[in-house]
Amino acid sequence: MTMLKILFSLVLCGLNYPLSAQIKGTVSDLDSNPIEFANVAIYSLPDSTLITGTTTDELGSFEFTTNNSNDKLLRVSFIGYETQTLHAKPHQEIILNSDTTMLSEVVVNGDIPRIRLRDDAVVATVENTVLSKAGTANDVLKRLPAITQDDDGAFSIFGKGKAKIYINNRELRDISELDLIASSDIKEVEIVHNPGARYDASIKAVIRIQTVRKAGDGFSFDVRSTYLQSEDNVDLRQQLNLNYRYRGLDIFGTVKYEKYAYVQNSTLTQTAFVDTLWTQANTLDVDGEVNPLTTIGGVNYEINPNHYIGVKYTMRSYPGKSSDLLTTTSDVYANNTFYDRWVNLSDQDNDYKPRHRANLYYNGKVGNLKIDFNSDIYKSSQSSKTKVIENSEEYDHRSINSTNKIDNRLFATRLVLSYPLMGGNLSFGNEYTRTKRNDDYSTDMDAISSTHTSIEDENNSFFAEYSRSTLI
Repeated sequence: MTMLKILFSLVLCGLNYPLSAQIKGTVSDLDSNPIEFANVAIYSLPDSTLITGTTTDELGSFEFTTNNSNDKLLRVSFIGYETQTLHAKPHQEIILNSDTTMLSEVVVNGDIPRIRLRDDAVVATVENTVLSKAGTANDVLKRLPAITQDDDGAFSIFGKGKAKIYINNRELRDISELDLIASSDIKEVEIVHNPGARYDASIKAVIRIQTVRKAGDGFSFDVRSTYLQSEDNVDLRQQLNLNYRYRGLDIFGTVKYEKYAYVQNSTLTQTAFVDTLWTQANTLDVDGEVNPLTTIGGVNYEINPNHYIGVKYTMRSYPGKSSDLLTTTSDVYANNTFYDRWVNLSDQDNDYKPRHRANLYYNGKVGNLKIDFNSDIYKSSQSSKTKVIENSEEYDHRSINSTNKIDNRLFATRLVLSYPLMGGNLSFGNEYTRTKRNDDYSTDMDAISSTHTSIEDENNSFFAEYSRSTLI
């Protein structure tokens, strides 16, 4: 019996072994110096979907345990070095070459950014490094350790998920704001893998951006222009930044105009196995355009070195026509016999009312007590009119007209108090958020009901946290 158990265990081990595999290795430069905090990510083949990722340790080492079901790609990157993409193997020694394109223009005035651990975060210096030449804050984050960006522009941390972003302790509620911040205006970025009690329990990772406090008095401005041409559309961005500083007063403004045209072509086949075998082959063509205009104005005031206060107002409007033209062609078969062809034309006109956002902040210090207060107000309203014409080869045609109106409201405040205590730091505070959304939908077709949806959410939370660094 004992021998049978041993044989049975060996068989199970043999069956389980192919289900997982270890991939490990080291990353170094041409002089055999280990590269710490290099991004190492594994992608599946053939779709290049991100499976997992990590960063190298102080010895340049990395290690994964992954599914062994198919081939994988290993992508290794670090600021100032050329990215390498190669097939993943159980053990690899990877040597990165210097990125001469990145370094050629900034080698005199910029260095490779210093990345280090500080308290609860990995900190990357941006000021006076090659990262200060990256372009915008969006471009900086894409180059930092353990950070990835998805197709919607949101940033995530390896092994943690979507990250909450803060700029000078103010929560970022619009990801497009990152494109308004020049990389040269960033001092450092903190990447927090394990947020403490001061953050909501649903927040798994945090990115904190600290900007450079401008010195000197006077008026300044800069103009940025971006033009992107693809085979099917053109994207355009024009931006003007204005700034006036006098002693502790800092007045700023931004005007940005964007034009985004987009085209989508896709095919989809659906099969329903019921009493009759229904097959529907769809072809979808989308042609749309949106033209947002963003204006920003605000004031920062340094009362004295221990007290800062400021207000920022943002308005986004859509002066041009925003529309979507969608064409869907569907060939329908019943038990592999042609049943009908539907051609649906959907023309949607969008009316975006100006979106308003205001932020008030205060950062101060009274004795050893640090105070950080932020408050946000947001209001938006949009409506759309859609006309759908359904043409059928075998049956009747029909048209459907519908309208949809959406109103959003947000009010949020956050207060954090910090005090040094017994060699550590005691933090406590409150976060309050209230949101409201109304959604009204109506149609002229009796078979489709008009709806009204109202959603209200209110959260009020308190926290306390004590942290102290220890050497083991």
